[in-house]
Amino acid sequence: MRKTCVAFMLLLVSSWAFAQGMYWKTETEGTVAERSSENYMMPGKLKIVRSGGESEGAIVIARLDREVFWMLNPEKKTYSEMTFAEMEQMVSKTGAKMDDAMAKMKEEMKDMTPEQREMVEKMMGGKMPGGQADMAVDVQKTNQTKTIAGYSCTKYSVKEGANEVMTVWTTKGVTGFDAMAADWKKFAERMSAMNPRGGKGMADAYKSIDGFPMQTMIKMMGQTVTATVKQVERRSTPAGEFDTPAGYKKVEGEWKKHMREMDQDE
Repeated sequence: MRKTCVAFMLLLVSSWAFAQGMYWKTETEGTVAERSSENYMMPGKLKIVRSGGESEGAIVIARLDREVFWMLNPEKKTYSEMTFAEMEQMVSKTGAKMDDAMAKMKEEMKDMTPEQREMVEKMMGGKMPGGQADMAVDVQKTNQTKTIAGYSCTKYSVKEGANEVMTVWTTKGVTGFDAMAADWKKFAERMSAMNPRGGKGMADAYKSIDGFPMQTMIKMMGQTVTATVKQVERRSTPAGEFDTPAGYKKVEGEWKKHMREMDQDE
């Protein structure tokens, strides 16, 4: 869930640009299996079609107008649903449980050797209780530039304390994107909220990042995940593509199942 978060940013209002919509293809490296996704966007609506790894063929639809996520499984012809409010509730509960578990880990670390503690702290990074996860996120626009998929991009550095946790290369060269910034930002904030720890900080970071994100690098748990846009264009997508398909059966999703199990444990 947290990795997915790297794909989203912000949009404004322009009737002509909205009528066109946007499409972009992203490739992600640094996970167990390399993945790609095709992203379709219209006013208040986002559809992500994934390929590669365990997510092969999976589809996620986000609707700002209904404040809901739909997760589709085309192979089984099923879909699950989670509202934004349910997502935030689940993330809050998950974060609290993670804090409890990490507090116990921190107590156990007192009996470790200095070498063992250093190894654990390096692996956990800012996720330790009282560590960088509690720090404010600082966003800096740099003077570094590079070309990605034919677009001139500028680097933004996102830090928690002294550590760089994310870099984003954005471009102002994607025609029509400025007119779509408000919705894009809302999507970014909602997707960032999926991260039980540090999600709010990342959501706040997106508010200071200008332009269309051509490449996003996230560092967590000792790994770096890189999502790079390979193709982007203005494209109108039919409204029906952002609804659950006819004939699909509604099932309980993994996220809701996880939330129900957490309620039973309390």
